[in-house]
Amino acid sequence: MAPTHAGTILTPEERLARRNLMLRDAFSLLTLFLITAVIFILTLFLFRSFTNHRQELGARWKARGEVALRSGHPEIAIDDLRSALAYVPNRETEIELATALADAGRTQEATVYFTTLWESAPGDGTINLQLARLAVKEGHEDQALLHYQSALDGTWQGNGYDRRREVRLEMARYLISRHEYNPARNQLLIAAGNAPDNPAIKLEIAGLLEQANAPQDALGIDRSLASRRDPPLAALEGAGRTSFALGMYRLASDYLSRALASPLAAGFSENQKIADRNMLDTSLQVLKLDPGSDLAPRARAERLLAARKIVRQRLTDCAGANPLLASRLAGLVSRWGQLPSQLTVAKLEQQPDLEQTLLQLAWDTEIATAQICGQPTGDDALLLRIARNPWTVEQQ
Repeated sequence: MAPTHAGTILTPEERLARRNLMLRDAFSLLTLFLITAVIFILTLFLFRSFTNHRQELGARWKARGEVALRSGHPEIAIDDLRSALAYVPNRETEIELATALADAGRTQEATVYFTTLWESAPGDGTINLQLARLAVKEGHEDQALLHYQSALDGTWQGNGYDRRREVRLEMARYLISRHEYNPARNQLLIAAGNAPDNPAIKLEIAGLLEQANAPQDALGIDRSLASRRDPPLAALEGAGRTSFALGMYRLASDYLSRALASPLAAGFSENQKIADRNMLDTSLQVLKLDPGSDLAPRARAERLLAARKIVRQRLTDCAGANPLLASRLAGLVSRWGQLPSQLTVAKLEQQPDLEQTLLQLAWDTEIATAQICGQPTGDDALLLRIARNPWTVEQQ
């Protein structure tokens, strides 16, 4: 019986055949691997090429949309930005698309779009500002103020300091348009306190303070700018205008004279020149009539006697116009009757109390006759200006 072996003994031919088979299998596997690798690399290249192409198309449409938006063509911008989002969705483009919708007057669509964006980023300053503007268009004051405030408190890309100031000024303009002057003034004073040392910005704030019925605050800004070595012409004119509004005619005449004497005043519009000249002329005429306390006693008494003559004629004309009006002015007529019939410069100089009584009666008469008989003209109109604020006329 033949012995048993653990393995079969292969002939040289069989071993060669097995080795060739193994080599063929290895070569086949290697070929398959290389083909797979080539396909992978090709696919990756095509994917990256496609992705890059999408990015390029998205950037191209986005740029076109931004140009259209800046050029005032929001309808064109809408289509371009939508195409950009189809290639490359991103938040910035979505905000620009919503802005284009708002600019195109598609308020409802824009509101929905921005509200969706706001829900995912309620602290975004840009989104809140746009929602505030949309609320203004729709007449929703509470929502507008809420979003303006959120924009002030929110986050901003880039220079948030400047953006917040712009939002605050826009909010103030909105409040002024609603005749809500006190809150507008508060916002403007905050802006003024935080404003950089930039004349253009300060002049803008001063102008808005004037619109918010805060001429005293506007005057403070204008005067600080006017005190510089090379003051802006707008600051001189603004200081003159606000001084005039406050009845500070000495100060108004100074600033308006300087403004109109500047070579740059040639650039004023004709209406602006006329308005400034009228204010200056009125200020100078008021100063000529004013019996101010800074005058010498004789000069003050002379002006007071001149004012007495003007005011008594005004009272006579007003009372004689209608019996009903005369009855309303009876108290003033009685007060005038209690004064000495003969008043001289010397008597007024010697009796300061009489001078003060006459002065107060003159001012009371101008104010009362203006209320009862209508606004005066000529010297009476000038004396009425003094009567309303006699302590401010000579202020500087």
